[in-house]
Amino acid sequence: MKWMSPGQVIFGGVLACCCAGVQAQIGPAPVNLMQVQALSDVPDLQCGLPAPASKPPRAADPDPVEWPEQTEVDLQVKAFLKPESRKAEPSALAGPAAASLWSRANPSVLRVGIWSDSHLAAGFFTQELQRLSRLAPDQVRAQFMPASLGRAGVRLPLRKTCVSPDWQYEPAHAQSAGVAHPGPGLVNMLSRQDGAWLSMDLRNAAGRAEHARVRLLYQQTEHPIFLALRVDAGQEQTLSLQGPQGPAVLELAAQEAMSTLALRVMQGPFRLQGLEWPVAPSVRLQMDVFGYPGATVGGWRHVRPESMTPWWPEPPYDLVVLAFGTNEGNVQPFSAQSYRQMLEASVSQWRAVFPQTACLLIAPGDRGVLLRRSQKGGKSSPQAKKKAGPDVLRFTRVHDEIGRIQKQVAQSHGCHAWSMFEAMGGAGSAYRWARQTPPLMARDLIHFTVPGYQRLAQLMAKDLGWGPALFEDSAAPAANR
Repeated sequence: MKWMSPGQVIFGGVLACCCAGVQAQIGPAPVNLMQVQALSDVPDLQCGLPAPASKPPRAADPDPVEWPEQTEVDLQVKAFLKPESRKAEPSALAGPAAASLWSRANPSVLRVGIWSDSHLAAGFFTQELQRLSRLAPDQVRAQFMPASLGRAGVRLPLRKTCVSPDWQYEPAHAQSAGVAHPGPGLVNMLSRQDGAWLSMDLRNAAGRAEHARVRLLYQQTEHPIFLALRVDAGQEQTLSLQGPQGPAVLELAAQEAMSTLALRVMQGPFRLQGLEWPVAPSVRLQMDVFGYPGATVGGWRHVRPESMTPWWPEPPYDLVVLAFGTNEGNVQPFSAQSYRQMLEASVSQWRAVFPQTACLLIAPGDRGVLLRRSQKGGKSSPQAKKKAGPDVLRFTRVHDEIGRIQKQVAQSHGCHAWSMFEAMGGAGSAYRWARQTPPLMARDLIHFTVPGYQRLAQLMAKDLGWGPALFEDSAAPAANR
């Protein structure tokens, strides 16, 4: 989506403005341009949310959940690895040569878009990739931000966010509205409550304001939407958004970079679908992470490609990534056939949005199970030795199958595939990673610790050829030519 030049101001206002009848068509989504005033020495954002109610202490669990004994894990892994029990071991990387991932139209910047579940939403994996690029902090930026402000487990490219409790999330994998009206991150924020508010600190981690132009991506309704906006510590401005129903953009333009932005719904409903800002010419790596806890790849299954093109009238990425599978593996009993059909349909729709872009599917890592202490039995009990123990590789088999299916579907769509499961060491690796010092697996044996996510990123970087060489041979940024 192209950006208007500073001279193309459609309308502005000091206390109030009305957007009706003053929309400019830029690609499929109409853009409302509003002049705002940025201020200097803006104080830190204060949320003002009430303190959460204190919870009473939990009573001690008489039968707590624990990890299985490593000896039992080893016995079941040995049986799992017997040649007659499974197919040949695949490698972590499958598909075309890894070098083909890194070709790009503009050699001065690599543009990457990532859709994922909680594993990448937390940001530790992608932050490690950024570190491994050896680029300066100001050479790595995001252009798009999903509408998941305030969602636990999601790290956004904002210094701070504050969200009132009047918003609901609409992830495409679980909400029909998220499929019918998807934002670029396949999640929306909807409020039907007048007075709902959200605020954000737009400054970078160092506290420096960078964005003089910010776009709010939203869905225009049949009736006008009345909002109140406050930029920095300035006066609140009210506006009416009117126009054809469908995707629309409210672009805020200031004479210098803005520090904070607060939005209040005066009369809705209002469906926010994300944010966007221009990327500086000096940026060498643009990485947009659209991660949402609990998400599945099925969010793409029913998405119509034409519903996404308002946000991307031109190919926005050199590489697109789908990193899903853990939540799909939660479905019990797991059906490989149903999963294959869902994945095939989802990747087909995803590929229709990015038909010529290099693509990568990332399969989930190994997963363990937690047992009640009573399930484990006494180590020296004769009865415990005779009785078959619980299946501690229940999810291992599922994730192994998910990885195999992903490789096959990736190949049919001309994509690469990389497996966290294989990179970790295959069956039983969740338990081994959990027992390392420091632990690489979280205690739930589903997620990873920060060092664990960093280790996975390092393994993928090695397999895919990600590193400083990707950027050393790039042309100098336009600003330096």
